[in-house]
Amino acid sequence: MLKQSLHLTENQEEKRMWETKITKVSPNELLFRGYPLDELIGSISYPTGIYLALKGELPTKQEERVINAILVATMDHGVTAPSAVTARTVASCGVPITTALGAGILAVGDHHGGAGEECIKFLKNAFRMQEKDQSLSELAKNVVTEAKKKKQRIPGFGHRFHTDDPRTKKLLHVASEEGISGKFVELAKIIATELTLQSSRPLPLNVDGAIGALLADMGFEAAIGKAFFAISRITGLTAHILEEFAQRPVRTIVPSEAKYTGVEKRKIP
Repeated sequence: MLKQSLHLTENQEEKRMWETKITKVSPNELLFRGYPLDELIGSISYPTGIYLALKGELPTKQEERVINAILVATMDHGVTAPSAVTARTVASCGVPITTALGAGILAVGDHHGGAGEECIKFLKNAFRMQEKDQSLSELAKNVVTEAKKKKQRIPGFGHRFHTDDPRTKKLLHVASEEGISGKFVELAKIIATELTLQSSRPLPLNVDGAIGALLADMGFEAAIGKAFFAISRITGLTAHILEEFAQRPVRTIVPSEAKYTGVEKRKIP
């Protein structure tokens, strides 16, 4: 009877267990994806750590550089970004910095910071529709025509401020240098050209679309899109919050009334 009770207890205990493959914590030892965390300290960059956390393996030097470029590209976009307005408004109420950061991150969604994720979905779906021997140009024309017919906006193209986003150019240049650009980036470029032709106005690949295409070419799933945006943007949000703490409390944040008083354009040493 005791043996049977013990057996049931062990089974119940086993049922309560759940698994994780990320970090093993033991007395005086931390294994992060199998690597001793203390050995990673000072040995890898933060972008490498992000890749390791999300993919489970260390990136190549080429992948590391592209991940780093992606994170830098979306660090901030001024006070007009909804997440920045939200974070600064909450910060003006006298809350802890983490509360204001949380508020800013909660503003990230399909319409702000979500274009990268939606672009990955769109591009992957386009390839699923590709017919045998159909060229990328023909595929791009078909998906754009179909989107126009349904009056659907293609995510990752066009920008409310930029007609020629310098971030996109540099990101794609870095990716090309590192040999990371693949079929998703190529299709995205062709779609941008086709969109402009069918719209009679410039609708270039924006930074979110470029990031989405690059993440897809590196084998990331669509769901990671918003996370990459948030990981990067939290840096800019922190700067906005710290600046807001120095202002008068509980003020109305009107982005259009903001005046830049920082350092003017300078060269990287």
